[in-house]
Amino acid sequence: MKLSAVIAAHDAGPFLAPAIDSALADLPPDSELILVDDGSTDGSADVIARYRDRARIFSNATAEGPGEARNRGARAATGEILAFHDADDLVLPGRFGALVEVLDADPAVDLVFGNGIKCDAEGRPLGPVIPARYVRRLKRRAGPAEMLIGGFVYPQGLCIRRARFLELGGFVRERVEDWEFALRASLHLRMRFVDRAVFAYRRHAGSMTMQQHAYAHAMLAMLERFVSEHPELSERVGVRHVRRARARRFARAAKHRARAGDPQGAAEALARAVELAPGSLRYRWRLLSLQRAPRPATHST
Repeated sequence: MKLSAVIAAHDAGPFLAPAIDSALADLPPDSELILVDDGSTDGSADVIARYRDRARIFSNATAEGPGEARNRGARAATGEILAFHDADDLVLPGRFGALVEVLDADPAVDLVFGNGIKCDAEGRPLGPVIPARYVRRLKRRAGPAEMLIGGFVYPQGLCIRRARFLELGGFVRERVEDWEFALRASLHLRMRFVDRAVFAYRRHAGSMTMQQHAYAHAMLAMLERFVSEHPELSERVGVRHVRRARARRFARAAKHRARAGDPQGAAEALARAVELAPGSLRYRWRLLSLQRAPRPATHST
């Protein structure tokens, strides 16, 4: 089956050329590489232009966001299998072949995804992207219950049948489009996890997940919206399981609000966590600790 790999880039800076080179080095014969410049203003378009002889190139006049930029590449693809890669990460050797092999071997599998290695900006390894405690569970099953735990399906670590991707509607326009896509895919597709590092995830000052405070709230907002819009999720995994997943996200948001100096916001978020998971002593203890913490002194004039 023919593979189409899509790299969407927006102001990817010095990481872009190595990302493209790593993809080209690993692409199987007769594959195609599609580069989408998503309204870059930093010279990324000039970097992409250097690959015009080895890739199909598309450009957005203004930034549409990573999800829609990937969708544009997917719509233009001619391969039966789609792969994606992020413009600031690296494809590891064997990434494409290992995942396509799974799809070739089992026509019933729609999407296959692998693990990755976290690296700093200089490329020094920091550990696996998906920790061992989750790897064991994902190897047994990769369904809605597992996807509720977190965003394990990284676009740069998956291969999916193009027809199924288009039927699913691709990525949405929101900040945590990868987790939303994984949740939606788990409800409609057969997914399989391969415990192999297929990409190097480079953490640097500009990477989205480094902006932990805003990212935690974006994940909470997405999950709340997804649960509301997809009642079939609760039908599949159970209301209690969904409530516990929501509670974890509220508790995580509370932690970041407390770190940001917003104890009232943290207490409100923890109160929601306790409401959703009343049996959690940990959430109750954290809420009680916040409520007992001394408030900053106020001065009148």
